Amino acid sequence: MTPDDDIENTSEWEIIRSDELYSTPYFRFRRDTCALPDERVMPAYYVWEMVDWVNVVPLTDDGHIVLVNQYRHAAQRRFYEFPGGTTEPDTDESPEYAARRELREETGYEPGDLTYLGHHYPNPGIQNNKMHVYLATGCVHVGDPRLDTYEDIEVESVEIQEFVQAVEQGRPMHSLMMASLTLALPAIKKFYSLSSMAL
Repeated sequence: MTPDDDIENTSEWEIIRSDELYSTPYFRFRRDTCALPDERVMPAYYVWEMVDWVNVVPLTDDGHIVLVNQYRHAAQRRFYEFPGGTTEPDTDESPEYAARRELREETGYEPGDLTYLGHHYPNPGIQNNKMHVYLATGCVHVGDPRLDTYEDIEVESVEIQEFVQAVEQGRPMHSLMMASLTLALPAIKKFYSLSSMAL
C-alpha cells in the first residue's frame, strides 16, 4: 500500500467550478462541479471543508482510561468517548497543542507524556479533514474541567480491561471512537502488557 503522505494531495477529478454555500469559522460548505477522468461531469458534489479534529486516549498509571460520557443530540443518546475536539480555526494551533488543551478542558487531566499515533479520515465522502489520535500516558487529575457553555459531559475513569470488554460486548460507540481505538489499542496493550486484550 502507498503511504498516505504520497497520495493525499492527488486528485483524479478536476474541479471545474466551486461555489461556497455556507461558511463559519469551523467549516465551509461548498458545491463543486467536477470533470471525471472518463469525461463524465459531476454537476453537483457537496463538500464540507472542516478544521482538523483530535482524539486523546488518556491512560493513568494505575490501569485506567479516562473517558467522557457525552450527550449527542443527533443520535439522542449518550456515548462513551475519548476526550477531543477541533483545532482552533484561524490560528496556527497544532494538533498536539489542541490535544493537550482538549484533554485539560474536558476532563481536568494532564498527561505525563503525549504520543502521536496517526490519523484517520472521519468521512472522506463529504469531508476533507483529519482526526489526529494521541496516546496520553501518566495522566493525573489537576483540577476541574473547563467546559464550553453548552457541553454536556461527565468524566469517568474506567479500568482498561473493563472498557475493552464493554466494547467487545457491543456497547454503542460512534465510528470515530472505534477508528481511534483501532489506532490506540496496540499502544495500550504495550503500555500495560495486557496481551489478552483484543478486539
